Amino acid sequence: MDTPELLSLQQMQQVYLELLQDFDRLCDHHGLRYDLAGGSLLGAVRHGGFIPWDDDIDVCMPRPDYERMLRLKKEGKLALPEKRDLISDRDGTFARHFGRFVRHDVKRVADMAEDSDCPYIGMDIFPVDGLPKGKLRFKWQCWRVKQLRRFLLTSVEKAGTSRKGALAARIKDLYRPILKKIGPFRIARHLDKVCSRVDYDKATLVGAITGMYGHKERWPKADMLPQTRLPFEGVTACAYEKYDIYLSNLYGDYMKLPPEDKRVPHCDSGYRV
Repeated sequence: MDTPELLSLQQMQQVYLELLQDFDRLCDHHGLRYDLAGGSLLGAVRHGGFIPWDDDIDVCMPRPDYERMLRLKKEGKLALPEKRDLISDRDGTFARHFGRFVRHDVKRVADMAEDSDCPYIGMDIFPVDGLPKGKLRFKWQCWRVKQLRRFLLTSVEKAGTSRKGALAARIKDLYRPILKKIGPFRIARHLDKVCSRVDYDKATLVGAITGMYGHKERWPKADMLPQTRLPFEGVTACAYEKYDIYLSNLYGDYMKLPPEDKRVPHCDSGYRV
């Protein structure tokens, strides 16, 4: 079998931009709210699109919208474009605590994930949950989420892999069989329950603490609700109107570029099928 030709960074950005446009139309059709998240929102504000050395797109959705979207998919009522799909733990298609909007015409090449994990390029969709007011309860929740997230990722990774080096990989290999026996879908469902214990509609504090920034994503719901559209690579996408609060929490002085040695892609590559 011939080795597939991997897409360039610029080609991958176009792949994700098309996904964002499709997802934006999908949400508009169903009256679902979403917002650019993490580095995608940072890129929109600082660069008017992608961070130049990055290619993926992350979005988040208030828990009620997220759950409604999954229900529509389960009922066969989600207006998915051709060669697009929504995968999640709810229908056994994606062992994560978040959803992913994928395209079946671009295969994913991952360094660490097993081949049985999501084989397609896609956008991650993180639910925004209500969060406890008390500091101790919030810290305990964040700690549990962090540990469960680590277990979940380890359970779907290839043997002998770790971003922290060979020793960490060998340690992971010792307990990875136990996690696989428990099952990534079971871990994902438990993690989802831990994140959604505070009713979003009744909460005054919210956040998507399942991501890599954890406790930094906690902020007042009243500040999160105003929404706007920001330019993104020649189109526009939904985003928080008060994005300064969110980005300052995550990155501090977010308009300052990182050192050149930190400006490296961290995403999976892909190829067209």
